[in-house]
Amino acid sequence: MTTNTKKTSPYGSTKFSTIDEYQASFPVEIQKILQQIREVIKQTVPQATETISYNMPCFKQYKNLVYYAANKNHIGFYPTPSPLIAFKDELDQFKTSKGAIQFPLDKPLPKTLIKKIVKFRANEELQKMVRSNPKAKDHIHYHKDGLIWAKGKMLGDQMHGYWEWFRKDGVIMRSGYFDNGKQIGEWITYDKDGTVFKRTIMKF
Repeated sequence: MTTNTKKTSPYGSTKFSTIDEYQASFPVEIQKILQQIREVIKQTVPQATETISYNMPCFKQYKNLVYYAANKNHIGFYPTPSPLIAFKDELDQFKTSKGAIQFPLDKPLPKTLIKKIVKFRANEELQKMVRSNPKAKDHIHYHKDGLIWAKGKMLGDQMHGYWEWFRKDGVIMRSGYFDNGKQIGEWITYDKDGTVFKRTIMKF
């Protein structure tokens, strides 16, 4: 007697273990589109972990950031509800529902918009993480003349949470996040006018 060992899931006929497995289950043309969205996400959050959640491709950094899945006529992109509010105007041309966006299969992927949404989600989860520790206390460093040099939060004797550094004229110079003294996430360098000059993603 032959035993059927195929794993099943309420979200599909096969339970997938990896994104490669998931994408390989679709026709070649669909695979190409799925790989495009995968690459856009990887480029935007290179430290994020690839996983399968709810039997869909998922990228995780602190928490699950975004999911995507192939459907009959569209690619479903699931970034949770908050980005749909933040990018409401840019999403007018797409069909949406709470926490979900539909990208039609017969149109090019809006890669720039996807990058914006993924970056928004990464920063959102980062801020939630560093704000979640009630023991972190506000702290200010001063220049010798008494002007503010930097301000942020300390957890014991370690920088923790969001920090900003300032020039003596009060213009912001640099900003970013710490996790117990370690630089994490996106760090921004500003020019002398306070305009963003460079963005750096810190490695874990």
